[in-house]
Amino acid sequence: MFSRVTRAAPRLARASQRRQFGAQAEVEYEGFEKVVRGVLPKDEHVVAGILGGYFALYLVFKGVSAVGGKKDAAPAPVAAAPSTSSAIPSVEDENFGKWIEEPSNLEKLVASIEK
Repeated sequence: MFSRVTRAAPRLARASQRRQFGAQAEVEYEGFEKVVRGVLPKDEHVVAGILGGYFALYLVFKGVSAVGGKKDAAPAPVAAAPSTSSAIPSVEDENFGKWIEEPSNLEKLVASIEK
């Protein structure tokens, strides 16, 4: 039984078609892609065109926002008057920096820490 298989196997191997791994066949494009492929024939050209289109949109957006999107400057924050009270503000308080600049306030802080 196996003798038939061994005799038939070499015949099948010789009869099969040999593949050459050639290039793809030409593709016929239709509609919009036919117009695009008329200008950009290779896949690499299409990719470069799409990236160029996105970059052009980015430049247009940046150009429009730089020219027309100017906003009024925010008013300068008003500096708080230094506190003369004996209370020491919290370190996380926004007025602590101004408060600590006063030499007398610095002495108050040091005295409260030493207690």
